[in-house]
Amino acid sequence: MLANVRLLVHLGLQSLRAHKTKSLIVGGLMTFGAFLVVVSLALLDSVERATRASIVQSISGDVQLYDAKAKDKLALFGGFGFGTEDLGEIPSYAKIRDAVTGLDNVVGVVPYGIANAGVSSPGDLDRALNALRDAVRAGDMPAAGPLAERVRGIAAVLQAQQEKQASVSQTVTADVKAVLERATSDALWAEFEASPLPVLDWLDTKLAPLGEQGNTFYLRLAGTDLQAFNKTFSRIKIVEGELVPPDTRGVLVGKSFIDRRLKMAVAMNLDTVRTERARGATIAGTKTLQETIGKAVRASPRIVYLLAPRDVAVVAKVIAAEVGQPESTALTVLLREFIGELDDANFDRRYGIFYEVIAPRIQLYPFRVGDTITMTAFTKSGYLRSVNVKVWGIYTIDGLETSDIAGALSLCDLVTFRELYGQRTASLDAELVKMKAASGAAAVERDTAEDALFGGDATVEVKTVEQAAAEPVLEKVDRQADFRFEQGKVNEGMVLSTAVLLKDPSRLRETITELRRVVEPLGLQAATWQEATGVVGQITLVIRGVLLTAIFILFLVTTVILNNSLVMATLERVAEFGTLRAIGAQRGFVNAMVVFETAVLGVLAGVVGSVAAVACVLWLGQVGIPAPADLLQVLFGGPRLYPTVHVDNVVAGLLATLTVSVFATLYPARLATRVQPVVAMQGKE
Repeated sequence: MLANVRLLVHLGLQSLRAHKTKSLIVGGLMTFGAFLVVVSLALLDSVERATRASIVQSISGDVQLYDAKAKDKLALFGGFGFGTEDLGEIPSYAKIRDAVTGLDNVVGVVPYGIANAGVSSPGDLDRALNALRDAVRAGDMPAAGPLAERVRGIAAVLQAQQEKQASVSQTVTADVKAVLERATSDALWAEFEASPLPVLDWLDTKLAPLGEQGNTFYLRLAGTDLQAFNKTFSRIKIVEGELVPPDTRGVLVGKSFIDRRLKMAVAMNLDTVRTERARGATIAGTKTLQETIGKAVRASPRIVYLLAPRDVAVVAKVIAAEVGQPESTALTVLLREFIGELDDANFDRRYGIFYEVIAPRIQLYPFRVGDTITMTAFTKSGYLRSVNVKVWGIYTIDGLETSDIAGALSLCDLVTFRELYGQRTASLDAELVKMKAASGAAAVERDTAEDALFGGDATVEVKTVEQAAAEPVLEKVDRQADFRFEQGKVNEGMVLSTAVLLKDPSRLRETITELRRVVEPLGLQAATWQEATGVVGQITLVIRGVLLTAIFILFLVTTVILNNSLVMATLERVAEFGTLRAIGAQRGFVNAMVVFETAVLGVLAGVVGSVAAVACVLWLGQVGIPAPADLLQVLFGGPRLYPTVHVDNVVAGLLATLTVSVFATLYPARLATRVQPVVAMQGKE
């Protein structure tokens, strides 16, 4: 037996040396197959880890738990429409948290509630007038001075626009001209210094309607325990402001969302050009970038709106020097030339000038960190509910700073979410009691309702009362107490879903089975992060499926080519096999020899291919694979994917190459050894 093995090894190695050309061809195909398998598996594993880090470890968790009777599927990032999904309710988050945290593979549990809210943003003139009125009412005249200059400056811009419009049409009325002339006159602002409130009333009623209308933007809110969220999802990074303090109401808005959706049009368009140029595009050769610059030019007059009058001269001086025009040139003309003549040679310099000189002097976003915004949403009962919430900070996800998807959710506290959702809360009940008391309403018995309403037989008493003051004092509802709460009690209440983060994600199937065993008796269902992230999760599954399909097709083609090559190489050796059979070699021995040759060749080729694949992946891990699309940034965990290779990838490549090679050899070897020795030695089939 041992002698037969030695003979088989000797003949097999000798045959490989004798057929060097064929061995090199077949070995090259095997090497490519091993290279393809190792690189593909390494890339897929790297993409899976990066995607998990960008979504699972920052927003969704590995598993989401929600009501088993929910009419819709959970979609954290939203579905194909903007409507709010009907997810049912989890009556007590604390009960679910206590049941889930006892499982071995669970490292974190976070409550969630998803809602869509609209936020109205006033126009530039309305914002300036509101700030001016607040300063006057507070008696802060030093602050009122610059604000008055801004209102007057906006009125001057409106006047210039109306004069230009009047030169080409008859739509500008005499009343509009009169309002703008008075709004820009010295007499009005002298009157303002003497008696500001009547002037403010006139500005609100006459000038304000001539300004641009405000706009409404929408936030997709994720109500949660913000402290637990920050501890569980470590990739969240505050880039401006601060985390919402414990037991405090507030909201955190995504940096990429406000940069891509809410930023002033000129700045947003310039950012777009800069991003595309960083990806290799040029202004001269890209029509879309030229169109983007055109949009920025058309939006540039708004900069004059936003600048305080004292800043206009400062900006005009810098811009005039850059474009080579006199400082006396109108700022609107200077800005049009400054932006309209952007090219690849001057873009970086002018982009820097914009953010160094202009941006610090204007408001780039509809709100600032520290502002209180009013969010309005349809409750579960279908009526509108508004809540005032302070913007505490702007956040990004580490590594995904430029991804739209990563900043799509705005994070708020659970109390704010529940009010927008329409759940009765202690603060809401207190507010209703206060409103009832302020209205003077009283309960009336049914039998005496008519007398209470119409006075019955009582004599009507007529009194003379003093006239109220002309300037009404509007009582503002003090809701500062609503901005504090006890998080422990809040966590005992209702949520829509619960995120579960795992210690070992490779045990997802095992853990989700345990989770279902625990939560199904409580009326809940468990969904993986791909299922729970809506369109985003489905697209990631589709892309992963496409990649797997492409890799499978490539490997299948390689296998077919390898099989054909082995068939041809084996059948060409029929005479050799016939000679071996004629001198006493059994059919099984010849089969074993052919398989041994292929196995040796497969091992050598697998090692070479795996080494080349490891070198390739290590190189890619240094330079990175760019992500040209926003969704790919989420899949790659950032602007570039830096893949890594593991031992199991190499072992899989070696085993796949060896297995395919051996199985591809069995069929042609069997065909060749079935030929009778005498026929084979004659070179016939």
